[in-house]
Amino acid sequence: MRGWPRTAAGVAALLLAACASGPTPSRPPYRPPVHRPASPDSAALPPAPASEKDRPPAADEIPPNLSAIPDAVPEPVERSKYGNPESYEVFGKRYEVLADARGFKERGHASWYGKKFHGRRTSSGEKYDMFAMSAAHKTLPIPTFARVTNLSNGKSVVVRVNDRGPFHDGRIVDLSYTAASKLDLIAHGSAEVELEVVDARGNTLAPPPGVVAATPPTPEPAPAPAPAVAVAAAVPSVSIPATGATTPPAGRPPRFLQAGVFNDTNNALTFRDYLRLNGVKPIIVKSTLRGGKWVYRVLIGPFDDPAALKSMREKLHADDTPTILVPE
Repeated sequence: MRGWPRTAAGVAALLLAACASGPTPSRPPYRPPVHRPASPDSAALPPAPASEKDRPPAADEIPPNLSAIPDAVPEPVERSKYGNPESYEVFGKRYEVLADARGFKERGHASWYGKKFHGRRTSSGEKYDMFAMSAAHKTLPIPTFARVTNLSNGKSVVVRVNDRGPFHDGRIVDLSYTAASKLDLIAHGSAEVELEVVDARGNTLAPPPGVVAATPPTPEPAPAPAPAVAVAAAVPSVSIPATGATTPPAGRPPRFLQAGVFNDTNNALTFRDYLRLNGVKPIIVKSTLRGGKWVYRVLIGPFDDPAALKSMREKLHADDTPTILVPE
């Protein structure tokens, strides 16, 4: 699904894009449109029926120089008037739009969207053009420029995020048809990618003040005090290592579920926020010194009722989130 949702019960997508005419033997090479903010009341195709299946363009609709279409060019931009609420809800899940995208980086699966949405409004109020270098993301500010790298082949593109989605578990970004084609995603439908926000020069952005960088500094010989917990920036798609015993020491009943252990504060905090978005609470992040290095444990609890603890563990297991029982 794309577009800006209007209610918690569903997604009334604001979908937009310029219609592409069919090719002719003498047509000029395709040139990506210059996007400008548009009012949601501007002319656009009506929302696509929910029953309609998305599909790629027909062979005679694809520009002959598709692979030569340039990446989006990062530039200083202001937040769009549309598509940037503090939060919104889709399919019962609430998403918090980031106030600052600096330092944002995540890994997960990318998918793409095509003809079903071509010519319809995006969340920004612009029309979706499947041949432009654009993308949809659930929480990045609109617009944002990001570099997306296919981890299976190393190919990268720079896209302009101007839409919301994809609202499917396990997917972090929906790419336009052209962006997906340049990353060799079309045949597979999706691929694991790394997404990283870039500035107007195409460089990785430093995190804003108060947010811990993704790569922590080299530790001093004597360990420093544990860093303070900061606000998370994104939902991480990382493996969640489970460490420690599966049962607590004798005489100490379990009161917490340990859902993950991380070497990086940012990953721990963003995983915490991911759990919160899925209705898991209460959650704390606890720093622990191990082997001279700080690690960050994501703990769910405390639970004083063993039945409630068991119920939460079963819920997380059903959602493919393994946990271990710990006393603290």
